[in-house]
Amino acid sequence: MKKALLFFMLAFLFVNGFAQQPERFYLNGKVGYKMNGNVIVAAAYDAGSEFSDGFALVVSNGKRGFLDAQGKLVVPLDYEDAGLFKNGLARVKKNGKYGFINVTNETVIPFRYDYADDFISELARVQLNGKWGFINTKDVALIPVVYENANNFSEGLASVCSNGKWGFVDVQGKTCIPFEYERAFSFYNKMAKVMKDGKSIYISRTNAFVKEEVIRTEHDRD
Repeated sequence: MKKALLFFMLAFLFVNGFAQQPERFYLNGKVGYKMNGNVIVAAAYDAGSEFSDGFALVVSNGKRGFLDAQGKLVVPLDYEDAGLFKNGLARVKKNGKYGFINVTNETVIPFRYDYADDFISELARVQLNGKWGFINTKDVALIPVVYENANNFSEGLASVCSNGKWGFVDVQGKTCIPFEYERAFSFYNKMAKVMKDGKSIYISRTNAFVKEEVIRTEHDRD
């Protein structure tokens, strides 16, 4: 029993020791980072994120870069926009175009997109020449960039718009819910809000009616 308890405590300390990352703090409207109460990055940035995948996104004079867990600026402040690192990749914008870099600031996906979102379910939403689709980490458009609009994947489905109507596709690009809605939003708790014939309703993943949206008025709140 004592050996088992000792092993558990050592494992707990080992895991938490490696999981520990710098903490963000604010001073005079600027952002810096501390580790164990000690300042490792002075509060000199205009904005900064919490750490994700071992890196923090920081902003100075409108430009974005990344710090590592030791507080070193490992990706210079070269980018006009950026998202957090996820599985070793981050979306960034340079010279008006989006691409993806790795943690050593190498370009993994070229800067050619009008917009790019973070990877979700191994796919990233992108816009090119006014159309939307989804690429994988190899820059292959698994879901063609042909849609008029698109929302990110949620619960395995993404709402997309074609010929003015919205439907849903899965991660293989298969149409799972037909293009029959005037507007469609993302799934949450196995339901998605859609608009049809001017009404807002909620549907299931099988396109079954779940409920109608209830709009509360000021009188209802009294």
